[in-house]
Amino acid sequence: MVLVYIILGLAGLFLLLEFILYLLAFQGRTNADFTKHNFFFKPELRPYADLILSGKRYCVETPHEDVTIKGRDGVRLFGRFYDAPNRRGIVLMMHGYRSMAENDFSCSSEFVHSQGFAMLLADERAHGKSGGMVMTFGVRERWDALEWVRYLEERFPGEKILLEGLSMGASTVVMAAGEELPECVAGVIADCGYTSPREIISCVIKSAHLPVKIFYPLVRLAGRMFGGFDCEECSAREAAKRATLPALFIHGEADDFVPCSMGRENYEAWAGPKTLVTVPGAKHGLSYVVDMPKCQAALVEFADRVLM
Repeated sequence: MVLVYIILGLAGLFLLLEFILYLLAFQGRTNADFTKHNFFFKPELRPYADLILSGKRYCVETPHEDVTIKGRDGVRLFGRFYDAPNRRGIVLMMHGYRSMAENDFSCSSEFVHSQGFAMLLADERAHGKSGGMVMTFGVRERWDALEWVRYLEERFPGEKILLEGLSMGASTVVMAAGEELPECVAGVIADCGYTSPREIISCVIKSAHLPVKIFYPLVRLAGRMFGGFDCEECSAREAAKRATLPALFIHGEADDFVPCSMGRENYEAWAGPKTLVTVPGAKHGLSYVVDMPKCQAALVEFADRVLM
């Protein structure tokens, strides 16, 4: 009997460990507004605080329409649609892990809008006003991106759509590009995306000075047990091998969260026409603010080329 209690106790501790890992890695956080937290205490962000907050105000104060759709698994997805006069196309913007679209695209949104593009800033599942409790590192989010594309295609027939993502959002749109996309999708813009959920999770575990060979299988199992998904179901790098659309890859060379080498790997794997822009000195997600002229020129050239 004592042995039974010991086994049950160990099993309980194991389940508790798995649940904690699930909470740490995959449970969504809906309150990710950096204007309400210590966001600018990060030294790399202080020089750009005014610029980022100005862009945030643009996203919040510019007239827009709240829109909702359902994901293929029934999860309610929320987005903000910003129309543009004489629009030349629509940009679907997918944000990063535990962030918000008006955070990640705070600086670039006004420029993109000024170029004649309507924008749909999507709240990823388990973020913001979207439903769901589980973040899946792009595995399920790629299907959400496709549902947003279908919504836009039905609402604006004949209009061209660009898929743009940052960090997890970048990997999401690359994964989506590996699936069958409607002809209305003209290109993909991926800023600082990782190669696969497995590799970015392993990278984070390693940066925490924990043994990857022990902790990665535990994290993967936590996703399967409590999140109902397998983080090895999809890989951005493998999806890139099936992609035929034009793509623009952007990555900061000083990125210490998603290494620039991952962006290069996705670029090298991409089967369609492609452009790579790297920004010296830019950390994670900061390429645009570190070298705005370079990134703006790349965006304009890419858009003009794929929409001609």
